[in-house]
Amino acid sequence: MKKISDNPKTSLMELIHPSEKQRVAFEKMKKYKFILYGGAMYGGKSYWLRWALVVLLVYYYRKYKKKNIVAGLFCEDYPALKDRHLSKIDGEFPAWLGTLHSDHKAYGRCMILNPAYGSGVIAFRNLDDASKYASAEFAAIAVDELTKNTYEKFLALRHRLRWPGIEDVKFIAGTNPGSIGHAWVKKMFIDKDFEPEEAEADQFCYVPAKYTDNPNKNSSYEATLNSLPEKLRKAFRDGDWDMFEGQYFTEWSREWNTCKPFKIPSHWMRFIWMDYGYSAPAAVHWAALDEIGRLFVYRELYVTGHTYKALARKIADMTPDWEKDVLEGNMVADPAIFAKKGEDAMEKSGAEQMEEETGGWLTFRRGNNDRVNGWGVMREYMKPFRYEGELTSKLIFFKGLCPNAIRTIPALVYYDPNGAQQNNAKIEDLNTRGEDHCGDAVRYGIMDVHELFSEKKIEAPKEQETTADIKKRDLLHLKKQKEQEENDIDWMTM
Repeated sequence: MKKISDNPKTSLMELIHPSEKQRVAFEKMKKYKFILYGGAMYGGKSYWLRWALVVLLVYYYRKYKKKNIVAGLFCEDYPALKDRHLSKIDGEFPAWLGTLHSDHKAYGRCMILNPAYGSGVIAFRNLDDASKYASAEFAAIAVDELTKNTYEKFLALRHRLRWPGIEDVKFIAGTNPGSIGHAWVKKMFIDKDFEPEEAEADQFCYVPAKYTDNPNKNSSYEATLNSLPEKLRKAFRDGDWDMFEGQYFTEWSREWNTCKPFKIPSHWMRFIWMDYGYSAPAAVHWAALDEIGRLFVYRELYVTGHTYKALARKIADMTPDWEKDVLEGNMVADPAIFAKKGEDAMEKSGAEQMEEETGGWLTFRRGNNDRVNGWGVMREYMKPFRYEGELTSKLIFFKGLCPNAIRTIPALVYYDPNGAQQNNAKIEDLNTRGEDHCGDAVRYGIMDVHELFSEKKIEAPKEQETTADIKKRDLLHLKKQKEQEENDIDWMTM
């Protein structure tokens, strides 16, 4: 790179003195538009981000001959911005490179490079409310700890990534596994799992960096990382994206919660579980119960923009005719679909619309919405046990057929008491700002099956009945009993 200093011995890379992995990230920045660097603690993420913006601003000035180009350096809030960057810049950036402003009249808190290097601006911003940048423009955006932000904030910033006359704008980020944005970051940057309409899928790049890649590592911090519990150690030290800080379902493992698809025996009971959404995804899962109480989730529907009737048709289309009879009476959904909205008493609820659209076939029961206890039961179903010498569990998803459940359920995180959530949320609950739609659908289903079978004493079997007959008879009997109890309302208690 050309010299940027009056000192002929000093080049920008000599000034930065990047590690080998940081050099890799700089090289990838030439080719890709979206670059994620990091994955483990102490990999030099924050350092690389702020210097990468300097590199980009100087590059833009030299290539396009444009001055006063603005780049944005974002953190989730101001304290994080101060701790990770503002407190470091005075000691890292030499005075001849530019000037740090606490409240510039045009750019606010920022760093402005000297005119010899293009007068480019690094604007320091926080993401407590991404909507305030609705009219802003940035030639480059850097986000520190990307997973601490929702997908919606990423979209808001992505729309601000533009600058007149500059074609190769850049979005760069650093992060550790975990937190509220873990699922979408992993999906896009690690798994490269994109929606069909994603036009820049080939522009996403992940550069993993671990503690061992940092040339400034010290033995004391290494001992701290090595002393962490196994799952945190794998996330923070090794950058394992299946395990991370704040993970709600630490019981989850692909080893015992997923399996290769197989032909489900015809005598197994089958179920449909649903969590409805329109702008947010609607999650529907088909599951089967085997002889030892394991639930195998074998089919998934995960869509947005579907009305109740459209979703009902989609579910019916995805269910073979022979299977529809088996599923009758074994469907549960979120309680919200039973509510009638508006003042018209004749207006049909979502559940009624879905039933009507399918000629009475798609008939849901209200799911138990005791969230905390429901998650507790779900944890028990996720735990491993040995059966015929192999590790298994009571909740297993078919690989390839339930991608969104496998992606989002292990990525759910704990409720954040300091976050923007409902006031009555409990600390034992998970963070509802995450992608919890599959989790909710599965929770309704597991609670339904668990309650039905745990509350019913199994009757002595008749000689002519098969195991499947016994299970179905007991289940139907208990359903009728529960429905009768719901209808027998004591007027004295109303």
